[in-house]
Amino acid sequence: MLSRLTPVLIAAIGVPALAQEARPAPAPAPATPPAEERPITKVEVNGTPEDYDPRRDDTASKTIISNAEIMKYGDTNVFDILKRAPGVTVIGNSVRMRGLGNGYTQFLVNGERPPPGFSLENLPPEQIEKIEVIRAASAEYSMQAIAGTVNVVLKKVVAKTQRDLRVNVSHADEQKDAMLLGTLADRAGNLSWYLNSVIGRSLRDTPSGGTDDFTTPQGTLSQLRDWNRRAAAGNTFFGVQPRLSWKLPGDEQLNVNGFVQVGRAKSDYATAYTNRIGRFATIDYADSTSRNSDRSRFFGLEANWVARLAGGKLDAKVSTSQGRTHGDSATDWSTADDAVTRLRDVDTRARHGTWSSTGKYSRAMGEGHALSAGWEVNRQQTTEDVLRVEEFAGAAPDVFPERFRPRVLRYAAYGQDEWNVTKDWSIYLGARWEAIRTDSEGTGLQATRSKSHVPSPVAQTLYKFPDKSGRQLRMALTRTYKAPTIQQLTARRNESAENTRFNPDWSGNPDLRPELANGIDLTYEHFWTPGAVFSVGTSQRRIRDYIRLRLARDSRGLWLNQPLNDGNATVRSLDVELKFPLKAVMKDAPAVDVRASVNRNWSQVDTVPGPDNRLDQQVPLTANLGIDYRGAKNTLGASFAYRRGGPVRVSDEQTVRQFQRRDLDLYWLVKFNPGLQLRVSLNNALGEDTYGYSRYEDAAGVGRSTSCTQGSARLGANLELKF
Repeated sequence: MLSRLTPVLIAAIGVPALAQEARPAPAPAPATPPAEERPITKVEVNGTPEDYDPRRDDTASKTIISNAEIMKYGDTNVFDILKRAPGVTVIGNSVRMRGLGNGYTQFLVNGERPPPGFSLENLPPEQIEKIEVIRAASAEYSMQAIAGTVNVVLKKVVAKTQRDLRVNVSHADEQKDAMLLGTLADRAGNLSWYLNSVIGRSLRDTPSGGTDDFTTPQGTLSQLRDWNRRAAAGNTFFGVQPRLSWKLPGDEQLNVNGFVQVGRAKSDYATAYTNRIGRFATIDYADSTSRNSDRSRFFGLEANWVARLAGGKLDAKVSTSQGRTHGDSATDWSTADDAVTRLRDVDTRARHGTWSSTGKYSRAMGEGHALSAGWEVNRQQTTEDVLRVEEFAGAAPDVFPERFRPRVLRYAAYGQDEWNVTKDWSIYLGARWEAIRTDSEGTGLQATRSKSHVPSPVAQTLYKFPDKSGRQLRMALTRTYKAPTIQQLTARRNESAENTRFNPDWSGNPDLRPELANGIDLTYEHFWTPGAVFSVGTSQRRIRDYIRLRLARDSRGLWLNQPLNDGNATVRSLDVELKFPLKAVMKDAPAVDVRASVNRNWSQVDTVPGPDNRLDQQVPLTANLGIDYRGAKNTLGASFAYRRGGPVRVSDEQTVRQFQRRDLDLYWLVKFNPGLQLRVSLNNALGEDTYGYSRYEDAAGVGRSTSCTQGSARLGANLELKF
């Protein structure tokens, strides 16, 4: 952000004449009027912090959701807040931009990836300073943002005393949740502190079902079975997040943050197969049950120092987190006559460790220039000890002790310059160099190392049409990437009990390379009245070394899902947004805000024949319409989101289908008094189910699988008390 200079008016000061004894006395001066009769000099300063709008004024394109906007709607979690953000699609707890899932959208907390165990779902909105939705990458943050970046910025300094308690409950046919959250915050002189705690209980009981079938090349249906599954789970969690902030001499600041999270979960899964025609595997299991228990604990600590240095500002921090998890899973498979033919017991103990250091130095250089440079180092290590016991049909059990140790090291350096060429034209130039090294070793596996580095230049420009018309144009040229996850790079193989094309094994691929993307964004914006904006933008990403999941038989004839680099892909998008208060078009209208957006997305994978050869996680069309009314005591609103589906050809052999979905969410916020308010919400009011379909065709025939997971409306209530 470029600094804005505000003119200051200086009042003139009158100096009374001094009498000298050597001269004749002058004529008597008129009597000075009393203070209450003197005219008051009025000093008017034009320009306030509220006049600055980062979406309108920053060269680097971003949308800011402020804390005031977050709180006025009474949202209870980050994902509800992001449903209102333009260009963002929220599917469950998955946040997508440009319709792309599968890790293409980068999610950050305070500019960094959240450490293992950090729960965004339980993060109170009161703790959020702002949310940045960044469509075109900037050098300040990681360039692992092909689709874009969502950055949640937490509060650092407490402005006023805060003591509140929130009770949050929700109910649906398949899930029940209850949470109790409390916040204590205050300040004394230059010291401020903040303490947030949460305890909750979550229950899930989700039924699903489907059909698997296989047809020979001659058109004969040779295999057909139905299946039904029930997943029941219970999760109890507790978390504490303290923060201390000191304001030091010289406009310096020291902040210390921490978090502690403890969880315990139990789950049971039961699947029943009914064969209608033929057999699917060497041993046709009719039923399988799984009993799982998990315990986890995580803690983290972060120190942040903000200081004046050499005419500029240094913002540096170091952080560390540690975690332990212990899981036990027991699964048995039985045939139609209820004879247990296979038992598997897995005991897993894992230790996670992360430390990181980031820093940014910024300084104004000359007229209209804001230069900054920074660094980032992050190291993550996991040690996982697994004791697996396999038993077949009463035979002596086989015991497999295993250890896996993946490690990831990330480091980066960047520089950027924001320059106001004229009052209507600004330019942003930046460059970032990032490197990732992944080491993996495990029992029975060859030690592997994967190294990659990506230089990423970025350029953005903003031109405002003259005469304060509110109209402006943006353009951005970026180079971004998506690195393979540690699971994708690990050669560890997870074996399926029956190994069919419907239940294959899964393995990583140590030879994966990162996906690289060259992109261009063009956007027209019109801020036609305060609080109103019309925007239309288009973008393209050309992706090299696209990673897809391939289903095929391995050298032993077993079915295996494995990621691989598979050529190039092109992604295009068209985004239209309209947002305005109703008073902008109707002078005497009530305090109603209207928002609407349409996102049309296309993609094409070069190595897959068409039609429908797009990226398998991309939503082709999303449309959102929302309306909110804000009164003195009541705030209520509704949001409707539509997602279009369609077939997707993943490879020559495999096709999946995305199904359309309609989500209607309603809420009503009642403020009884300044210290008591109640928010009632209804999510998935239409009770939409979730469907799945996949098809695999090769020389042996055609296999198809369909699924349906039941959904229902979820009623929630959030009671907030302030003391």
